[in-house]
Amino acid sequence: MKIPVHQWLVILICVLFTSTLFATETQKGLLWQIKKSGVESSYVFGTIHSEDIRVNKLPKKIRSYFEKANSVSLEMLLDMPTMLKASAAMLIMDEEKSLDKLIGEELFTQVTEALIKYQIPPIIAKKLKPWAVIATLSVPPPKSGDFLDLFLYKEAMKLEIDIYGLEKVEEQLAVFEDLSLKEQIMLLTETITNIDAMPEMFAKLHELYLQRDLTELQKFSIEYMLKNSENLALANTFYKRIVNDRNITMVERMLKRLKEGNAFIAVGALHLPGKKGILKLLEHKGYKVKPIY
Repeated sequence: MKIPVHQWLVILICVLFTSTLFATETQKGLLWQIKKSGVESSYVFGTIHSEDIRVNKLPKKIRSYFEKANSVSLEMLLDMPTMLKASAAMLIMDEEKSLDKLIGEELFTQVTEALIKYQIPPIIAKKLKPWAVIATLSVPPPKSGDFLDLFLYKEAMKLEIDIYGLEKVEEQLAVFEDLSLKEQIMLLTETITNIDAMPEMFAKLHELYLQRDLTELQKFSIEYMLKNSENLALANTFYKRIVNDRNITMVERMLKRLKEGNAFIAVGALHLPGKKGILKLLEHKGYKVKPIY
C-alpha cells in the first residue's frame, strides 16, 4: 500500500525528533550519585507529579540519602508566596475577557466537563488562561494534594534542611506565557481531544516510573505527544522549552550545591534521561553519574 507524502513527512519528523533526544544506552534508576574528585557526592532524584502512595512512600535507600543531605533543591520552592504567585498567574485579569470568549463556547463546554474531576466549577474555569487548563489537565486529578515534590518540601522543612529552588516561578510559567493565544488554543484543543486517553496514559507513566526505566519513560512520553499532536513543529518547540531549555538552566543552578557537596536534588524524572537530559549535561561538566536506586 502506498503511503501518502504527508504521512511520510510525519514519520520522518518523528524519527529525526526522537533520535536527537534519546541516549544510546538505557538509563535506569530514579536516584543517581553525582561525583567529582575532591567533593562529597551529591544525589539527583527523579520525581513524578503524583499522590500515589507507591510513589510518595520513599524507599529506605532514597530516604536515607534525603535525610542526611546538607541541602535539598527542588525545581522551585513550594512555599506559600510561590504558590500564590503561580495561582494568580493562571487567571485572566482583564474583566472584559473570559476563557469562553477566548476559545469559543463549544470548546469551553468540553473544558468545563473535563475540569469537573478537578473540582473546578465553570465560574472559575471562565477566568483561567488556556495554558492554565492545559497544565491542570496534564496531571492526574488531585485527591490529597500531597504530590511527591510537595511531600519532599514538607519533609525537608521538618528536618530543617536548607531548601533551594532551581527556578523561579516566573521562569517556569514563562514556558506557557510565551505561547501565543493561537498556540495555547491549539494545544488545549489537542488536550481535550485526547482527554479520554489521559487515565491510561497516567497509568502507563506510573508503571514506567515505578520500574525506574527513565529511557522508556521518556520514549513513551515523546511518542504519546507526537502521536496525539496535529502540529509537530509546535510540539517540538514546546518540548524544547519545557524540558531541554530548562535542563540547561537547572544544571547551571545546581552547580553551586554540587560544589558544596552532599546535596539532594529532586527534579521531574523526564528531565534526567536522553542526550540533552540533566544526567548527560552533568557528565559534560566533568561529573561521574551512577544509578544508586
